[in-house]
Amino acid sequence: MFTKLVSKYKKSKIVNYKKPKKICSCYNISNHDIMDAINNGCRGIKDIRKTTKAGTACGKCNASLEYEVYKALKK
Repeated sequence: MFTKLVSKYKKSKIVNYKKPKKICSCYNISNHDIMDAINNGCRGIKDIRKTTKAGTACGKCNASLEYEVYKALKK
């Protein structure tokens, strides 16, 4: 399931890291906030959700959140 979400997201989005990209509009979380959380010790989706609350309200951003975490941990 996760790989389907990632491939679907890859086809429809192009990421620009110079400018923050909003991932979760409910809690106003950007891709830079996710990178900061990973740099501060988060090691997976559950840790990111606990720390930033991204993806815990309406759930529309879960695919974007998972893809951003996947990309960040892949580096």
